[in-house]
Amino acid sequence: MAKLLVLIVSGPNDPAKVKAGLGFSIVSQQSEQVDDVKICFFADGVEVLAPGAIQPFESLIHKVQELGIFTMACQLHAEQKHLDDVIRKEQPTIDLHYVGEDLVKALTEGYQFVSF
Repeated sequence: MAKLLVLIVSGPNDPAKVKAGLGFSIVSQQSEQVDDVKICFFADGVEVLAPGAIQPFESLIHKVQELGIFTMACQLHAEQKHLDDVIRKEQPTIDLHYVGEDLVKALTEGYQFVSF
């Protein structure tokens, strides 16, 4: 069976891609053909989690959390954009950390990467 890691690399200025990535994650998690789904907010994608930007995506993020999809965000990119503290405070269920090793591990564990 398939394992999927969805990289959200688009920022809030491209809501169609962000919503597509979150929606695809939800559909994949609900599919009997996918064993595991993970999401990583990476690069400009971390900006989606900022208080002024998250509103259009809140219902999808809530559904992702409701389904138990492991969701992480890149701490390095968040630090570069001065968003790390606010993401930790406002989005405590999203695992904010340096994700490089996680991405390599997922690759070696057979996860298919799809970026939006």
